[in-house]
Amino acid sequence: MKRLLLLISWLFTRMGFAQQGKALSDSSKFNTYLARHTSSFTFNGQKPIGPGWDLLEKQFAENQFVAWGEYHNSGLLSQLSCFALEAASRHGFKNWCVEVSPFVASELMRISTSKSPYDSLLAVSKDHPTYGTFPFFKTQDDAQMLNTAANYKYQIWGIDQEFQMAFPYAINRVYNAQSPKVKQAYQAVRDSLLARWWMPKVKLLDSLRNGITQQQYKQVLDDIKVSRTIYYEDNSLMRATLMKKNFYRYYDQTKAKNEKVFFKLGANHLAKGLNLMTHLYDMGNAVYELAQRNQTRFTNVYFMLRYTTEDGKIIDDYESAENEYPKEFLKLYNKEKWVVVDLRPLRVRYRNDKTLTEDTYQLIDKYDFVVVSPEIKK
Repeated sequence: MKRLLLLISWLFTRMGFAQQGKALSDSSKFNTYLARHTSSFTFNGQKPIGPGWDLLEKQFAENQFVAWGEYHNSGLLSQLSCFALEAASRHGFKNWCVEVSPFVASELMRISTSKSPYDSLLAVSKDHPTYGTFPFFKTQDDAQMLNTAANYKYQIWGIDQEFQMAFPYAINRVYNAQSPKVKQAYQAVRDSLLARWWMPKVKLLDSLRNGITQQQYKQVLDDIKVSRTIYYEDNSLMRATLMKKNFYRYYDQTKAKNEKVFFKLGANHLAKGLNLMTHLYDMGNAVYELAQRNQTRFTNVYFMLRYTTEDGKIIDDYESAENEYPKEFLKLYNKEKWVVVDLRPLRVRYRNDKTLTEDTYQLIDKYDFVVVSPEIKK
């Protein structure tokens, strides 16, 4: 019996080493194959240079819909997006879809042609200088994106909910657009709305809405009403539905169904299939299916970040036990370069492969490219 137990113990030990060896072998094979489909580019704020950028730029020539899935509030990514807008314009793109409401998109269109878009953004955000009034449009780099969009005559499409910080700005815009008589009648309603601007009462929103005639401002109040519900209920399904509804409102008004659209949204919104966070069919899947219907093409790019700082301390997502991004890609980080991975051949080779970590497999399955940023972001 003792010999039998020793034999069993030896067999399990051997099996354990074999499994460990296989895992290391699988990882090594994946890394080797990954390297074959990895390129890079440098970017000093003036011009992106390198085969990785050439590959990203090529997507504007080959696709009707190009979607950049960003990590938010990055000045460096805003700078790079200016060159993307320029490159896309050379291939017939004139529509830029961003993560703001339709009302804010119209304000950004106005600001983009102002004498100083940055000063205009500062004026808009004077009550919320830290967070900004318009989401993801508050810095000098963001203002430069608006300059670029105006220079290349882009239409800005805003498809998201109304940002909570923008509620008072939007309410005041609606109120100030009214005649003196209407203002006098509804001043108390406006004041009451602003007193609880972060969660305005539906009854008061409806009261102001019923007292005005301009349809575009009625729509602004409707959007605030829907958005307050999304915030209150943390309702991802309602938000995803709203984004798709707003997108098609723009798209259905285009002159031709093959008009090109460049998306710059949070990366999770742009997955093919289910959103990796909410597990809902989001904007990316809707546009992916639209391209199939149009018999055109859609591609999506997932930007990821390895390093951030908090209270002066550098945080490495690769070393985190609860990493946000797959470590197989984070290990490609290069402090001097933007690293670009073409996931399309990997998707063919590793379809239904169980040797990959689940987060690695999901990214390969749902996106066409990964870009690992050199930025260390605050």
